[in-house]
Amino acid sequence: MATRDMTRWETAICKVVSHGGEEEIVVRGHRMSELIGGVSFAQAMFLMLQGRLPTPAQARVLDALLVASIEHGIAPPSMIARCFASYGTSIQAAVGGGIIAFGDRMGGLGEQLAQAMAERLCKLGDPARIGEDQLRVAAKDVVEAARQGGGRVPGFGIPLHGADPRAPRLLAIARDAGGFGAYCRLAELIGEELALARGGKAVPMNLDGVGAAVALDLGFDWRATRLFLLTARSVSMGAHFLEERAQDTTWRHLRADQITYNGPEPDDTNG
Repeated sequence: MATRDMTRWETAICKVVSHGGEEEIVVRGHRMSELIGGVSFAQAMFLMLQGRLPTPAQARVLDALLVASIEHGIAPPSMIARCFASYGTSIQAAVGGGIIAFGDRMGGLGEQLAQAMAERLCKLGDPARIGEDQLRVAAKDVVEAARQGGGRVPGFGIPLHGADPRAPRLLAIARDAGGFGAYCRLAELIGEELALARGGKAVPMNLDGVGAAVALDLGFDWRATRLFLLTARSVSMGAHFLEERAQDTTWRHLRADQITYNGPEPDDTNG
C-alpha cells in the first residue's frame, strides 16, 4: 500500500492515443476502433473487469445475468427515479439517486453472499477440484454462520415472489453454456441446507444469490458483484424516469392523511 499524490497515475485499463496523426483509445490492449462493432457490451464489460475477452460461453452467461438484472417493476430504486422525474431533475440525477439506494438490505446482498462463498472456497484450492462433500460442508458453514449471527442467508428469499423466476433460468443457462461451476453448486447446496435448517421449508434463491454464484464462476472478484445489477438496472431507472416524465407528473408525494404523526401535541394550556 502506497501513498500517492494527484500528479501521477498508473493504469492497465486504458490509454488515450493522440499523436503523429494517430487517434485511438486502447482498452486492455485492444483498439477501441476494433472493439466497436466487434464485441458485445457484455464482452466489453468482461474485458474491462478481467483484462481479457471472455469465451463465447462466458459472454453468453454474463449477458444473461445483465438481462436478468435489468428490471423488476416499480421497486424502491425506480420509485426514486420516478420521484426525481416528477420534481424536474435531470435523468442522470434520477438514475444516480436510484443507484445509491441499493445497499446491504436491498440489491447489495449478492456481494455479501459472494464474499462468504469466496472466503470459504478460496481455502480449498482450485474450485474445479473441490468435491461435493467439501461444498456441502461449506454450505452448512454459511447457513450456520447466518444463524449464529441472528440474520438471514443473503441471496435467498424475495418478498415479491413465491420463488424468483430469474434464478433457475440463469442456472440453466450456466449449465448449458458450461459455466456452472463450484460456486453455482455451492449456492444450490446453501439453499438445500437452509431448507433443512427451517424444517423443510424452502427459501428459494433470488437474483442476488444467483448473480453472486454466476459472477464468481465467471472468475470475477466478489467485490464486483454489485456492478452487474447496478449497470443493468440503470437502464431501468432511465426508462422509469422517461415514463414518469411522459405521464407529466409534477410532484410525487404522500398525502397528509397517509402519514401518522406520533409526536407530542402543542401545549395549549399556556396560551
